[in-house]
Amino acid sequence: MEKYQELLHIAEMQSDTPDDYFSTDEEGNMSKLDIIHLFGKEKLENIQKSLSKATGLAFVTVDFRGEPITDATFFSSFCQKIRNSKEAIERCKSSDAFGSIQAAVTKKTNVYFCPCGLLEMAIPIIVRGHYLGGFIGGQIQCLDAPESVSRLGSVMRSDQCEEVRAECEELRKEIPIYSYEKFLDIANLVFLVINQLSENEVSKHLHEDVLKKRIRKVQAANQLLVKEISEKNMELQEMKINYNPIETIDVLTSLMNLSIMEDTEGFQEFLGSFIEYTKYKYMEKGTFVPVSKELNQAETYLLLQKKKLGDRLDYSIQVPREMHMRKMPSDIVLPFIQDALYNGIMQKKQGGKITVSGSVRNNNLILEISDNGPGLLEVELEAKYEAFQDKHEGYYIKLGKEYAREKMRRLFGEEYKIISEIDRNRGGKTILIWPEHYEERTE
Repeated sequence: MEKYQELLHIAEMQSDTPDDYFSTDEEGNMSKLDIIHLFGKEKLENIQKSLSKATGLAFVTVDFRGEPITDATFFSSFCQKIRNSKEAIERCKSSDAFGSIQAAVTKKTNVYFCPCGLLEMAIPIIVRGHYLGGFIGGQIQCLDAPESVSRLGSVMRSDQCEEVRAECEELRKEIPIYSYEKFLDIANLVFLVINQLSENEVSKHLHEDVLKKRIRKVQAANQLLVKEISEKNMELQEMKINYNPIETIDVLTSLMNLSIMEDTEGFQEFLGSFIEYTKYKYMEKGTFVPVSKELNQAETYLLLQKKKLGDRLDYSIQVPREMHMRKMPSDIVLPFIQDALYNGIMQKKQGGKITVSGSVRNNNLILEISDNGPGLLEVELEAKYEAFQDKHEGYYIKLGKEYAREKMRRLFGEEYKIISEIDRNRGGKTILIWPEHYEERTE
């Protein structure tokens, strides 16, 4: 059996990664092969049955080591009985393995006599230079084979096996006799059929594999495109929020009134506050900023409104100092301050108060914005301003609130929502919650 072990080693060297299902690299080149995954057990057995029906020969498929991977097809009663014997089965398997490995090494059909003296063929299944296994077929008698044909009975002798064979001799007489030339013609035909089918299967799988890779690339590109579109939409929404002509006209009107009143000091103070407010509004802030910067912007906005509304507006910002240097998403506080003013305080003739408070609880940072306005529902506000379409302050405030909610969701997930509550005749409240510790990242 030394020759058998030597051939097995050579076959293993020629079969790149036989234990793995074949795949392709990024260029579509085949890298791994496996016969059972290439065809499927059921398909291999159907091929065996078709070939047996056409040729009258028995067939079984073995892997690159010579191990059977399909059920035997059209085996003779003689061979079935031999293989059912514990004493003889191992010699039959060694014969199959020897024949298939010899075919793998030479990369052509190997014709030989099995230890029981029946003529067999081993068809190597070779695809793109990869040896996958073999088709073992035959189990016929042949009386005119040349002496050059290997006879394994001389190298695989076993007294026990010979006894089993002798007991089955009557069944041997049922086995048909083929001429050597006819057997070779069948062997060549089977070689062409099997290897052409193998190439077809590989081509099909390679096409599917390449197609899957292309689909994955397209999906990845689509995901990237969706992300880019989402980011552009956010940028566009931010531009819409910042481009608020109603707010600008309102400020310019206030400045004009101050100039008419010749209140130079008030004019300069108001203009200076508006410049600071505008600078922060349009500056490149990044995704996260200190809480103090958002609060300063909110206070500047309220100061501007206070100069315009006078006693109708009162406000209070009471946020613990420990929160001021903590980070929070930029541009998410002001829309809710504006909402409290425009949709809350300004809806009452006598005005009211806006309160901003903060706290740290359960590893979360919390800002609460409340007003004591009339507490109008969203549907009421939409009905109130429907005729103005996008030509009023509330339109831009709504955009700002939507932007803030989406930004929080993208940064922290659904767990950290911006909560808004309305209490009829008592006002509204908005609560912003975000984690105290988080991975600072861009959107």
